Amino acid sequence: MTINWGGLGTVFVVAIVASVLFVGLFSVGINSWTKRGEAALNNVVAIGCFVLCAAIVGYGLYAIAFR
Repeated sequence: MTINWGGLGTVFVVAIVASVLFVGLFSVGINSWTKRGEAALNNVVAIGCFVLCAAIVGYGLYAIAFR
């Protein structure tokens, strides 16, 4: 039995990048949402961040279920 170290490294890097990206997007979305009364652009930024977070979660579920 051998371990595919290249594949393991790829999974590790993708998991770290996805986690940091998701937390960063969600944090920016929450920050923009709490300041939504100040400018209309904050609403757009918040909704965009939440949509991207939902897309990341959706792709993760797709990758688990159908790959």
